[in-house]
Amino acid sequence: MAEAYYIPVSPHDASGPINIMAGAHVSATIPNFYKLETMRYDLSGYNPLIDVPLDIRKGHLYLSEKPGLGINLDEEFLRAHAVPGYGND
Repeated sequence: MAEAYYIPVSPHDASGPINIMAGAHVSATIPNFYKLETMRYDLSGYNPLIDVPLDIRKGHLYLSEKPGLGINLDEEFLRAHAVPGYGND
């Protein structure tokens, strides 16, 4: 209904690099998309969790040309930092 009335929309992302990229891809398909809200101002803290850094320039997140979401989780980093009993056994 927002599109029908020319109202811009700003979806909210809960958190995490996968959620952010998924939300950005979906938002790119919304004609009346305004901004993707996130819980953090600085998203660079997610970079150690993924295989390539998020492409953020002048406050804008750019989508990758790679297949899928354009990022993958760094499983080695995640295993090395897992809470005991949750993946590092």
